[in-house]
Amino acid sequence: MSFFSQFPRINYDINNDGVKTELVDMFRHVDVRDPLIDSISTYTFYEINDGERPDIVSNRLYGTPDYYWTFFAANDFLKDGLNVWPKSSQQFESMLEQDYADYSVLVFIPRQYPVARKYDSDFEMVNYFGGFELENENVRITAKKTPGASAKIVKFDDSRFQLWVHDIEMMNRFKNESEWKIEYIENPHENDNSQEWTKFQSDRKEWLKRGLEWIKFNYTTVYRSFDDSLTGTDLIQGSDAYYEHFYKNFLNKLIFTSHHFYEKSYNAPDRFIDNEDDDQIITPFDAYSRVYSDSDINLPNKYVRGEVYFSADQRVDRFDRSELGEVSTNLAKTAKYVPGYVETYYTDKAKFLSYKETLDKVNFERRRIRVVRNSVISDFADRFRYILNTEGEG
Repeated sequence: MSFFSQFPRINYDINNDGVKTELVDMFRHVDVRDPLIDSISTYTFYEINDGERPDIVSNRLYGTPDYYWTFFAANDFLKDGLNVWPKSSQQFESMLEQDYADYSVLVFIPRQYPVARKYDSDFEMVNYFGGFELENENVRITAKKTPGASAKIVKFDDSRFQLWVHDIEMMNRFKNESEWKIEYIENPHENDNSQEWTKFQSDRKEWLKRGLEWIKFNYTTVYRSFDDSLTGTDLIQGSDAYYEHFYKNFLNKLIFTSHHFYEKSYNAPDRFIDNEDDDQIITPFDAYSRVYSDSDINLPNKYVRGEVYFSADQRVDRFDRSELGEVSTNLAKTAKYVPGYVETYYTDKAKFLSYKETLDKVNFERRRIRVVRNSVISDFADRFRYILNTEGEG
């Protein structure tokens, strides 16, 4: 069996000019256990210059391009082949434009509050999208003051509190807005009970059902207000009118406040640098959970915040009631405010690594690779081929 017959074929831009050539993916990582191959004396290290391809490095080290595949055999982090070979400066910028430039990021910093209402106690999330079904082609985020400033939603990153959007309408207005609503677009099909119209209405209703459950779980005060609003109406629970009432009078009026906007997603925070320890890189979720301050917030009649039984029980989205206990375990029921977490790590003074900086750091670190010493490269290659072919035949 030929040494490379087991390897797949790939399209690769050899000259970085947009023209791709089909090649055997000889860069595919293969694990082989052998005294010669595993010996520490077999290897040394080499730092790849900007734009150097594997064949160029091979020619520089061994006087022939034929040993380029050994780099992928000798380095575990190269097991995914050319996709993780360090990119040149030009390739890196092209990758950023291709993978990130079409998306923008809005940061929504949540707050959590204890809520005492009627006969039970809980806590609710405010300004939070976790668990909300947003990755739906019919759902958009729209500015409260400028309805025409809107965007399609790509995803909500729960660990970074970032809403990724694209296809932004009225960019100049959009980037200066801070108050938002989530909208499900109106049925674009003619109201004729056609298959398309009916399916759209059915999908919308199912989305509203899930939205109501989400409201119940996160915005308990809003949910109770919706429940109270049904008193005296002839709305039948589960009917189309029931869910439309919920949408138009509650969900559609829920306002989310963004704290930052990044027109190019690669400039948004990926990790934060601890303000007290520059050596510690922490996630936005961890950064958010570290600090708090007092924040006043009013509630409708019959609802007050306070006196919650704190426990270590976690919600499915990782927010822990016990964190509220760090603020105060003796909140007065009559209080009209509770301490809430603040935006310390999202201020202009915050130090963070953007996605671009993180990716650039990783790309730079990949330049240092393990290579086979020139004195044993021939023996290494022969042994590797022998083992691979023997195992392949078996």
